[in-house]
Amino acid sequence: MKFIESFKELRKKQLTWWQWVVAAILMMIVLLLLLHVLIGPLIYTNDTESAPRGVYVVSPDQHLTYGDYVIVHAPVAIPDIKIPYDFRLLKRIAAFPGDTYTVTDNVMATNGKVYPIYHRPWLPQLPHGTFSVPEGTMLFLNPPIHSLDSRYFGPIASSRVERKVFLLINYDAIDEFLYQFL
Repeated sequence: MKFIESFKELRKKQLTWWQWVVAAILMMIVLLLLLHVLIGPLIYTNDTESAPRGVYVVSPDQHLTYGDYVIVHAPVAIPDIKIPYDFRLLKRIAAFPGDTYTVTDNVMATNGKVYPIYHRPWLPQLPHGTFSVPEGTMLFLNPPIHSLDSRYFGPIASSRVERKVFLLINYDAIDEFLYQFL
């Protein structure tokens, strides 16, 4: 009974502006946690050089097109560089089913773009030749040579794509802006 009386008394009091701010922040945190539980992560970060460094957010439009960034799960483990099977990777869509790609000793080429291949003993190597991207798969290629992508995995099943994302906060742009003041 005392609890109900205390609650009624609390409702009569006016909250200060900072109490409203704290309450709003707490409600946002609860909402984000609820969304995370119901539909999965909404925010991803990338600190590697294989794609623009920054904070990525799930795109409201999940229709995939050339050049879109997606979160895709690694199709194999690479223990030498501590990449487990199913590891989340941020990759750019380079080719869809029916597109052709060519693999040589030094490059993979598709849709008029050439991606150098980085040779290391722990990285899988693809057979040389010209191939068609099979149904149900895509090629994911990021421009930097050190990107762990379809140059080493080949076509990756579309079912391994988690979400399409877009860059919200670009760390490199912030670094450039701040560097001009140093």
